Amino acid sequence: MSSIVLFDDKKDCCGCGACMNVCPKNAIRMAEDEVGFVYPEIDQNLCVGCGACKKACGYQTQPLMQKSEAVYAAASNNDNFLRKSASGGAFAVLAENVLKKNGVVYGAALPLENGKLEPKHLRIDTVERLPELQGSKYVQSAIGDTYAQAQKDLLDGKRVLFSGTPCQIAGLKQYLKKDYENLLTVDIICHGVPSKRFFQSFMEDYGKKLGGTITEFYFRDKSKGQGMITRSVYKNKHGERQEKVITGNLLSYVNLFLRSFTYRKNCYSCPFASEKRVGDLTLGDFWGFHEEYPSYDEKQGLSNGKGVSCILVNTNQGKAALEQCEGQFVLMTSDFEKVARHNDQLHSPSKYSPKREQILELYQKEGYEAVDRYFHKNYKKDILKYTVSGMLPKGLKRNIKKMAGKIKNK
Repeated sequence: MSSIVLFDDKKDCCGCGACMNVCPKNAIRMAEDEVGFVYPEIDQNLCVGCGACKKACGYQTQPLMQKSEAVYAAASNNDNFLRKSASGGAFAVLAENVLKKNGVVYGAALPLENGKLEPKHLRIDTVERLPELQGSKYVQSAIGDTYAQAQKDLLDGKRVLFSGTPCQIAGLKQYLKKDYENLLTVDIICHGVPSKRFFQSFMEDYGKKLGGTITEFYFRDKSKGQGMITRSVYKNKHGERQEKVITGNLLSYVNLFLRSFTYRKNCYSCPFASEKRVGDLTLGDFWGFHEEYPSYDEKQGLSNGKGVSCILVNTNQGKAALEQCEGQFVLMTSDFEKVARHNDQLHSPSKYSPKREQILELYQKEGYEAVDRYFHKNYKKDILKYTVSGMLPKGLKRNIKKMAGKIKNK
């Protein structure tokens, strides 16, 4: 019987699932804790103590990380990509380039399965499916067996783009054990991740408030402009399709996420929230773009209320991938500090607050409705303070103020 111990404290596990993917005896499964965060659980009857799981842990055994060689502000030339992307559409351009060369792309999606939105990594091999992976997902996606799928694709000679949080990219690299010339890894600037169960509980609660069942949810919708705007697609009690667009700060889940109150324990000491990056490329929002470049003329192609991405080029592999997309971006050379001034996670992890334990304990004992009541009681009065400044059109800011006033009067 094995005595393998994968971690001593929850802060030492990111839940990426590399250990599960690598286990030759299928002795490991990802099991939820009391509030829905997943951790590896070993079946001691199947485990042979080979230690492959320990070696595959990218969180504790971190792969090589490198400082960026170049930094860019970027926006896709494709208006469709811009509309469906959270920021400047950088991921979509890179992914399309791989797919058009008969490659495959892995990334986070929110498919509807058995009546619930399931945050999970998916493999796609056609441009038509690219929208499934576009946009921000403020929840931990389940890797499932995508590490193993990606390895098979690499061994078959396919070009592979694998995107995810830095800890997921680290897990992939440790799982693979070696570098592949046909692999492009893309990590995102990550604040932290709530659990799937917490997200699904929010979806159920919010769906009830809307009078239906949510079938699609977009954390960063651009139908009303650039910023923290959510869009919910739901079926009402008559089975009719309806939509609700509202600033995310008015929703308990999004607001508490932005305050860093609902993440995994390890997110508050993340070794990947650093200037040194684990992916070939790092993508994120170029928040504060106009603050850094106040004289920039939007007619040159960046912003126009459609979003700006930042791209950090960390390896020669990343540099080559970006060069292959030449002509599909509006690219402007920038520098790391300009991006990092508005993305704290390029310097340090999100800050821990004891309110995390208070909120998650409330969720565990009384469910999400209690969390939503807590939010309404304690935080709606200062929503505007936490509205991300400088990223919303003036007209939309006025609408937010009106909505906040209505809430206050209820």
